[in-house]
Amino acid sequence: MRFYELEIDVNLKAPIHFQKSPEAISKMIATALINGGYEEHYKNKPKNYVFSNLGKANKHGYFEKEGVVYFRTFKEEVIKKLASSMFDYEDNIFKTKSIKFQEVKYKKIESIMSINPVFIVMKKNDKFWTYQESNGDLTILVNALQDNLIRKYEDIFKEKIYPKNNFMEYFEIKNHKPQTFFYKGSKFFGNKIYLKPRDDEISQKLAFVAIGSGLGHKNSSVGGGFVKWQDRRGKWNI
Repeated sequence: MRFYELEIDVNLKAPIHFQKSPEAISKMIATALINGGYEEHYKNKPKNYVFSNLGKANKHGYFEKEGVVYFRTFKEEVIKKLASSMFDYEDNIFKTKSIKFQEVKYKKIESIMSINPVFIVMKKNDKFWTYQESNGDLTILVNALQDNLIRKYEDIFKEKIYPKNNFMEYFEIKNHKPQTFFYKGSKFFGNKIYLKPRDDEISQKLAFVAIGSGLGHKNSSVGGGFVKWQDRRGKWNI
């Protein structure tokens, strides 16, 4: 198992708020992929990639002058096509300054912390999971995170996987109120999540998928569930 990552340094032509920048980044990535000849992007199927925001915003919540976007996918074709078209990418917001590529091989994971909010869309009412919408039912969140990662794993690796337990040994919601991103005029409500995966092979594989493809829903639209992770040596990796 391995995923691929691009570190994309960009110049900003105008300040942009951290709640609105993910939509702009999503447009940049989609456009670059299409320009690179990735025809799969047009199909109505899981994209299985995820990206970060631009870094740390200023005290007013804005990014100014420059930023760094991390893009991850398990698909080598996707990373190659994105890399080829990002070198000279420019639109009305971003201009690429440099890109760096790395291949991240499977390794044991101690813990995971979301950097972008984790979004879960509930099936019964098509609303985002919050304490209020779920009446405080954490099992909805826990089961949705597990089911989503199983679907991603099976789609990426073309094999069935049958966990005996939820892959999380421990998890914690770190925010007191939902975190918000804006996308096409709508508000997306999510949460900052810290978790420790179980030590068995299947749980560790699902945790690795969460790193390379995102935790929860809305990964390719707003970078939902982009995470950093801690390895067994205690080192945090973005």
